[in-house]
Amino acid sequence: MTIHQGFIKFLLMAAIVLCLRLSPALGADAMEIPGTGACEVLLQGVAEVFNARHPESRVAVPPSIGTVGALRVVMSDQAVLVRVARPLTTEEKEQGLTYLPFARDMVIFAAGSKVPIRNITTAQLVEIYTGRITSWQALGGPNAPIRLLLRQPGDSSLLVIQKHLEAFRNMSFHPAAKLAYTDTKMLDLLHKYHYGIGWLTFSGLKKAQVPLYPLILNGVAPTLENARSQQYSLLEEYALVFKENRLDALAKSFLNFLFSQEGQKVMEQFGAIPLPQE
Repeated sequence: MTIHQGFIKFLLMAAIVLCLRLSPALGADAMEIPGTGACEVLLQGVAEVFNARHPESRVAVPPSIGTVGALRVVMSDQAVLVRVARPLTTEEKEQGLTYLPFARDMVIFAAGSKVPIRNITTAQLVEIYTGRITSWQALGGPNAPIRLLLRQPGDSSLLVIQKHLEAFRNMSFHPAAKLAYTDTKMLDLLHKYHYGIGWLTFSGLKKAQVPLYPLILNGVAPTLENARSQQYSLLEEYALVFKENRLDALAKSFLNFLFSQEGQKVMEQFGAIPLPQE
């Protein structure tokens, strides 16, 4: 064998080893849990620990397709478990779907990495999002323009905000605001715009690659303690939705782990409040 042939053989063997390392084990059970972006980071964290405990299985949490998309794929039997961030409607329940809440998460307003402001009030948020306050200087910060970031109408986190902050219910957002269609995209924009402000779920901040600061709202900090006591009231409920007769062994195993002591501890590490299994 020539040196050239030996080198080619080495490269082929290395490629095979690399593919085996990057791919799930052959024959392993696999399941995706599609759905809302609100709990995407949280469930990815849970799935990572589950997969480590069950090397014969692989649970993946793919990028958001929204709650509506989740319900569509579970009703058409394209997925066994899906993730949602709102209760089912009467019509959806009539499709034979089970709604199983597993956690509550805080919806927080977050400022970019160069914003020194740590406290904000509802009145100030209204002034910001309607465009009457355009510089952080008006709030005691630097003389820098505020970059407005917001989510689309019907977003689950926006619905939580509108439920608890009456001023947001009929607000006309400033037209210069930049729209993010998922929590992941909101995080990307907060990374990009150092003087930005937007909202997302607390657990989503775990994926931040630069310092991002959840703002104290009306004097109440977004902490687990304040969320449990509901002093911090912007709370979003997450649930898994499925058809009982389609739950296979892997889905049942993941559900057992999610509600186990270890699974609940993982969720707490992401700043979420785990819920007991109903």
